[in-house]
Amino acid sequence: MDTVIPSWATNLSADKKYFFLLFLHIILGSVLFQNPSLGTYYGIATALLGVLYILWNQNKNHEVLQVAGYLIGNEVLLRMTSNFLNYEFVKCGLVLLAGLGVFYDGFSKKSFPYWIYLLALVPSVVFEKDLTALTKSTFNGIVFDLSGPICLGALAIYAFDKKLTLRALNKVIIAMGLPILSCGVYVFLYSPEVDTYMRGVSSNAMFSGGFGPNQVATVLGLGMFVFFMQFVIMINKKALSLINLSISAFLCYVGLMTFSRGGMITGLAICVVFLGSVYCFSDAFGKTIAKIGAMYFTLSVLLVVGLIYYQTNGLILNRYTNRDHRGNLLKERDFDRKGLAELQIKLFIENPILGTGPGERIKINQAENARVFSSHDEITRLLAEHGISGLLSILILILTPLVLFFKTRHNVYLAVFFAFWFLSINHSGMRTAAPAFLYALMLFKVDLGQKSFFRKPLEPSIS
Repeated sequence: MDTVIPSWATNLSADKKYFFLLFLHIILGSVLFQNPSLGTYYGIATALLGVLYILWNQNKNHEVLQVAGYLIGNEVLLRMTSNFLNYEFVKCGLVLLAGLGVFYDGFSKKSFPYWIYLLALVPSVVFEKDLTALTKSTFNGIVFDLSGPICLGALAIYAFDKKLTLRALNKVIIAMGLPILSCGVYVFLYSPEVDTYMRGVSSNAMFSGGFGPNQVATVLGLGMFVFFMQFVIMINKKALSLINLSISAFLCYVGLMTFSRGGMITGLAICVVFLGSVYCFSDAFGKTIAKIGAMYFTLSVLLVVGLIYYQTNGLILNRYTNRDHRGNLLKERDFDRKGLAELQIKLFIENPILGTGPGERIKINQAENARVFSSHDEITRLLAEHGISGLLSILILILTPLVLFFKTRHNVYLAVFFAFWFLSINHSGMRTAAPAFLYALMLFKVDLGQKSFFRKPLEPSIS
């Protein structure tokens, strides 16, 4: 059965469909800003229609991945605008989608490392926690810590060793980017006057849609990459390429204005890794495109940073050079990311076998009282809370995709997805499902359809 497309849309070219989808998601961001309570209904409708879309087409065109990518792009937007949906709504949805994908396509016996990965999460829960005496707070902590790893494991089992064309993969990436555009519009409209409200160098919820700047910057950095990637892919089409570059610069601007560094550094880094992949996997034509892309990327980032530097009177530079609003170098504190990571390594050394168990927060004793913090680093969290099985999990997560890459070089985007996953889990843990999803995309065998990546420009895949 062919993919269902409305009759009016079948007469549109791929370019016009792309324009329409961009316009639709700009409007969506504006509507949700005007009436955030609609976020609940939008989230439920997205999930239900997505499942119906998969069932109707029986996942013959990777509908599971398209719907999953769209949910990934929506996750932070839904958290901003919905007071009803569960915080882990998207992660739970992705686990169910992975199950639906396995139902249609099965799973490879070679995916056993990820079964081991999931089983390695069990010992510290069973032996370190009294499951009969869990409080609501402890239970929520366990769910918070394990939802991301379980989501990753389920998606990895579904994705491992399956074939995917480059065009199909690009379609999934576009599906992920569209709702991020809506999120960027929402955050931009929510943000107040810069000269009135921007006083310090700390990350600021006022410029993050009223939500956590760390998560917002993470998703906006990802969106910046998605549309920069489309700029490179569609570079032969002047109008489309200009629109994509403009959207990428817009998301870069909104993301930098959150003053949360990790997500934007990650977004910038994966753009560079992408250009490197294009250069390495292409013939002379593709190498030229990579050079042109690098030139436009550098120019657009410099323009955006220059604008923000002017608007904030240099505060953005202070933020990224770790200085306060007066220009003084900031000192490391016990509850900064580095300090928290060091404490978790200490906990691993003290509890090397089973760890402390999931759901444990990091306690720092200060002069007045003890303060409690959540980990931002998934690697040190796995070590501290799961002990030796956490170390096994880390080795599986890092070594498996690297072995695949050096053995078969089957996925030209593998370095990009690996960079996003690794950098994200080291500054934001697995608070969002995006690292889990992009990790799973590493595990597909991507059919280039040609010996080099860019022998000729790719067409946008919307239909």
